[in-house]
Formats: sequence, C-alpha cells, structure tokens
Amino acid sequence: MLIRHVKRADIPSISRLYFETVRRVNTHTYTAEKILAWAPRIYRDTFWQQRLHRYTVFVAEKEGIIIGFTELARSGEIDCFYVHHAYQHQGVGSALMARIEQEVRSRRHPRLLANVSVTAEPFFHRMGFAVVRRQIKIQRNRAFKQAVMEKRWRTRHRGVRTANTRLTQRAPQARVSHQGS
Repeated sequence: MLIRHVKRADIPSISRLYFETVRRVNTHTYTAEKILAWAPRIYRDTFWQQRLHRYTVFVAEKEGIIIGFTELARSGEIDCFYVHHAYQHQGVGSALMARIEQEVRSRRHPRLLANVSVTAEPFFHRMGFAVVRRQIKIQRNRAFKQAVMEKRWRTRHRGVRTANTRLTQRAPQARVSHQGS
C-alpha cells in the first residue's frame, strides 16, 4: 500500500469511494434516511476539485486502486477520512492517520482535530484521540451526532507558539530561596 498526495486523476475514484463507503459502512449506526442525506449521490468531479484547493489530500493506493483518502486543513483539522468498505480493518486508516500526523507535526501544530461520526469514533479512539465535546451537525435537514475529537502531543521546543494556540509549554519558574536571610 502506498500513501501519497492526491492527483487530479484520482477524483472519480475518491467520489465513488466516498459514496460507497457512506452507503455501506455506516448502515449499522445510521438510518437509511440519514445515509441518503449524507451521501445522496456521487458528486461531480468539480465538487472534489474545489476541495483539492482547500485541503492537503492524501490517498491510500493498493495495486493501482484508491482504497482510502483523507483531507487535512491548514489548521490541522481532519475533514474527510474514508476507507473503502472492502478494505476496512486492514491498516489503511492507520496508515493514512500516520501520514496526516507526520504532516501536522511538520507544520509544528500541537494537535490534530476532527469532527467524527458515530461510526468512526472507535477508530479515532484507537488512534489516540479524545472527545473534546459532542455536537449535532445538521445536513439536508437531518441531525447527525458527532464527536469533536483531538489528539495532542508535546512539542520539543519550549515556548513555541503555533497558529491559534497559546504557549505549548511554559518555561520553568525561577525558585526564590530565602535561606539564611
């Protein structure tokens, strides 16, 4: 399996993978009505092309077939994260997550953030994410339960500021001793 940056030629495969994954993998946690609202059709290539300009997109490829993809915002937030229904529980998601984490760390962000579906929450827990809060997302007049999850790590440099964060670590406080005064 190869994890690589997306190419324009991957767009039809990504579009179909998204549609089929939502329609097949989420059936045990969402109603048919909600699944239809989530993925009502296979989106046109132009929809995905616009997303390629807003996100860093990685794909998992095996023997020339796209078997997973993920989108990462500049802020360190994961948007889409999908693994082909026939390749679930085979390490594809773990490989994509490792690549995303490498990318985010290279940008010196102290964390990864994601709005996670009920279906994906156990996977994100296994990857070291914790629930920050629960929320409801409305999509096509349907309410979807989600968990806002994050994975934090310590930075190696004291006092490094990153975008939209406070100091990641504080410098040690000087101790004042009044012995013998």
